Amino acid sequence: MAEEIELKLAAPAEVLAAVRKHPAVAAVARGRPRTTHLTTTYYDTPRRDLAAAGVALRLRHADGRWLQTVKGAGSVAAGLHRRSEYEWPLEAPRLDRTKLARTPWRKLFAAGAAYRRIFATDIERSEQPLAFADGTRATLCLDVGEIRAGRRRMPLSEIEVELKTGDPSRLFELASTLAADLPVRIEHASKAARGYALAGGSPAGPRHARHVELAPEASAHSALQTLGRECLAQMEVNAAAMGSRDPEYLHQLRVGWRRLRALLKLAASLASPDVIAPLDEELNWLGSELGPARDYDVFALETLANVAAEFRGERGIARLRRRAAARRRRAATRAREAIASPRAQKLRIALGAWLASPRQSSEPMQVPSSVRDWARAFLERGHRRLRKRARHAHRLDPAERHRARVAAKRQRYAAEFFASLFSGKRVDAYLQALSRLQSALGRLNDLQVAARLIDEVAPREDSDAQTAHAGGVVRGWLAASSAAELKHLREVQRAFRRCPAFWNP
Repeated sequence: MAEEIELKLAAPAEVLAAVRKHPAVAAVARGRPRTTHLTTTYYDTPRRDLAAAGVALRLRHADGRWLQTVKGAGSVAAGLHRRSEYEWPLEAPRLDRTKLARTPWRKLFAAGAAYRRIFATDIERSEQPLAFADGTRATLCLDVGEIRAGRRRMPLSEIEVELKTGDPSRLFELASTLAADLPVRIEHASKAARGYALAGGSPAGPRHARHVELAPEASAHSALQTLGRECLAQMEVNAAAMGSRDPEYLHQLRVGWRRLRALLKLAASLASPDVIAPLDEELNWLGSELGPARDYDVFALETLANVAAEFRGERGIARLRRRAAARRRRAATRAREAIASPRAQKLRIALGAWLASPRQSSEPMQVPSSVRDWARAFLERGHRRLRKRARHAHRLDPAERHRARVAAKRQRYAAEFFASLFSGKRVDAYLQALSRLQSALGRLNDLQVAARLIDEVAPREDSDAQTAHAGGVVRGWLAASSAAELKHLREVQRAFRRCPAFWNP
């Protein structure tokens, strides 16, 4: 068994020649490039049991040899794919089931199901050995070809930088230099994932935040890497589906974005500001580009829909909804363009480089003795800050309430990050009380945002009397809803204050 670590970048086929000749590649290239023709067939059961388990089984023909390979699901963050890999040479192009029994998925393979071809890839690969100044060694692979599933075809043109030994952050440094000069972008999906999609596999749907198990003996830096990869993966999977009409992709992208920003607050205790500040600044920019689209999703699809259901006879509401829909489309376009922009690609590479080597700092930092001590200190600070800001939250003005909402979100994400390090019913009770507080503050924020957006969609001085009247109806509905939510906020805030902190003995 080996761990495969490789950075994937997508690029048009005509750009690959420029990659090969790029000064950054030439500076670390060692030896002559080698070209190989690869034909690879991927197998699964008729019910796609392997895909469901995150396992890929393939048979590859290269240089007159046959290779059988099994890969685990692993992890992906900023295009850096980490997977366990088992590989065996074969004498004939037939799957050898006896070898499959030697993998961690022996029970899955022991089910005895018949395996059939799902899709295949046909690729011309150019390989160039790389040697970096610090001793890191890698292989640059330029792949051009296609994925085939029945009669369906998908062109394939990508760059893989496979780490042989050394520091994975060198791969990101190379990618950053290439991205500054060439139209390359981070590729989150593996060939197997794209093949299954082409073969008609059911779409995975929006990627929600996943629970992460942290080992109590893990270092703070190791925990930071694990959590960061999960946050970034949530962002990237949902970003790739931004063309979908389902607004949940954007919502979950922004959840991943917020969780990553919360993690940067954690990282500030482990790294100097000159490392964290540029990442936070760029994430702040990305949030400003995505925010309006999410605001109009909630306003158009939830707020105005609820008002329309309650005031069915108000014809001006339909006009408001058409105006809101037009603004929503423009905001969605802005968000998609931001995600696809070179600036966003550079941000993803920078985040990947930081997660590959989170210890980087221009000055020595005090590192906690254990991840549990680190968690306790951060959770306690966040808890105190939230209790202070949320105290009498129902009486606060919108700006102060917004600060309380931000504090609640950060505390919730931190509590979720570290929940696996503590046990007992107090963890669930605290998370439940905190979630209710955050939700109540969030609903009030949505109503506050809606009050701002109704002024954009239907200005108070609107010349159309019907539209102006409908705007007044919406403003009245928002005021009544806010009053009810403020009463509920008072209740959940009191419940939260009674809830004990689970990280204290």
